[in-house]
Amino acid sequence: MTARPIGVEVSCDGPIEGDCPDSAAILAGYGSRTARQVRADGRRDGWTTRRAPGRLLDLCPTCRHTRTRAPEEPTR
Repeated sequence: MTARPIGVEVSCDGPIEGDCPDSAAILAGYGSRTARQVRADGRRDGWTTRRAPGRLLDLCPTCRHTRTRAPEEPTR
């Protein structure tokens, strides 16, 4: 038996560090094999990608309008 990669799944990074509260993931098209192709599939459904230091943040339509960072501690 031979195992072959069948593609890439891109999931939502949520409104803050951690998982998306709706557990969302991009529905990849049949021909999508790379992360770039899957992200293009997601843009058709309202997903966005934001740059973060050293990586990309993928946000589903629900999370893209909320904050992308945890609230800062108030200073005293």
